[in-house]
Amino acid sequence: MVMLVLAGGCEVNRLAQHDLDAAVRRYSRSPARDAERYVAGLPPAKQRSPATQPHSAPATQPAAPRTLRQYIRIALSENPQIRAAFEAARARFERVAQVTSLPDPLLSLKAMPEPVRTAEGDNYFVLGIRQKLPVPEKLTRAGRVALEEARMALEALEATRLRVIADVKRAYFRLYVIDRTIEIDRANQDLLRGLIEAARAQVATGRRSQEDVLRAQVELYNLESQIVRLTQERQTVAAALNRLLDRPPQTPIPSPEPFGLRSVNAQLDKLLRVAARENPQLARLRRQIERDRQQVALARLAYWPDFTLGVEWIQVDPRGAFEPLPNPQTGIRPSVPRLSEQGSDNWAITLSLNVPVWVERIRAGIREARRRLLASQHALRSTQNRIEFQVADALARVQAAWELAELFRGTIIPQARQAYEVSRSAYITGRSDFQFVIDNWQKWLTFTIQYHRSLGELERSIADLEEALGVSLNEAMR
Repeated sequence: MVMLVLAGGCEVNRLAQHDLDAAVRRYSRSPARDAERYVAGLPPAKQRSPATQPHSAPATQPAAPRTLRQYIRIALSENPQIRAAFEAARARFERVAQVTSLPDPLLSLKAMPEPVRTAEGDNYFVLGIRQKLPVPEKLTRAGRVALEEARMALEALEATRLRVIADVKRAYFRLYVIDRTIEIDRANQDLLRGLIEAARAQVATGRRSQEDVLRAQVELYNLESQIVRLTQERQTVAAALNRLLDRPPQTPIPSPEPFGLRSVNAQLDKLLRVAARENPQLARLRRQIERDRQQVALARLAYWPDFTLGVEWIQVDPRGAFEPLPNPQTGIRPSVPRLSEQGSDNWAITLSLNVPVWVERIRAGIREARRRLLASQHALRSTQNRIEFQVADALARVQAAWELAELFRGTIIPQARQAYEVSRSAYITGRSDFQFVIDNWQKWLTFTIQYHRSLGELERSIADLEEALGVSLNEAMR
């Protein structure tokens, strides 16, 4: 009977060990592979981005890491949230062996100060051992519950990894926007200095007033204040990225490498199917529903009693020999059996079971388990709705950012630059006023910065989309 009880638990233990070994193998060798997956669709820059001068990088830059691929790989290996989720999942798997094992046997000793007198002798104590034997199905169901909870922890680990990857990408591309904006502002400082020299030349000839020079200087100082603000913002974003990499917040972060504008030809229906299949939050809730089904079955088994098998050893102290009185007529002592004088110890096999008579308690447990199952099913539907919205929203933002970036790069920025150059030439020749030059310059500056913001917003929206999908966008579009 004991072997029958243990058989079901052993099978569940084998499944748990198989899942744990597979997870350890996967996550121990996946950082480099996953980093490659999530940067595979990012095109390299074909040419310098539309700025007038290259950006002068920060003074202190470490040799490595520098690329997005390296940052993701380090985060997947070092991030403490991922490590905590991994250890929590491994701890959950250890629960399977605990709930599928038999309870500890009970050793008992009964001592009697006043011995129990029997024909064979006096009994002073009884030594016994008992083992509770639940219905085998109870251990199997309890093991299934623990196994599904362990699998839920693995899905929570995958969700944590996806969130960290998305956070790294969001911080990286935020840094890109800040650095490109600083680059453009510094380039435009040089451009304004050229305008100031041209205005001074016009003032010296008496063709223009000093107001033009002052206006250009105000714009120059405004750019300087923007650079100061952006530098502070860069420090904050760099500290956030270092936190994800489990590094000190002051660790220098080099300027992100330029990249090209990727095209996204994704269909919403296809992405929704991918999210329904791959999103770890949905997978976790499906595991939770299966766990709750097992708990309902386990609650129903409370109607079945558990057996307790035991063995007792009864120590017997032999009594003294019985000497009957002689027959008064014959003077002969009658013969008596001598077997009882040996005082042999006794032993017994005990079998007991609990009687589940409090049926209302059992019924309440079943109702509770069923309510938990219904709650999990509703939670799955609610999460499906949320994930579908996130996919649709992120895809809309991706498409809008791509259209804006393409519009700025292909049409607006070249035209704004041309308008500025024409107005500048007209100002130098005395055919235009300085306000017109400044207005065209501000438009060119604004459109150039908006292009890089659209480029960064495109990649950040892709990071949001990938977190909702559960896989990289490059994989989802295959």
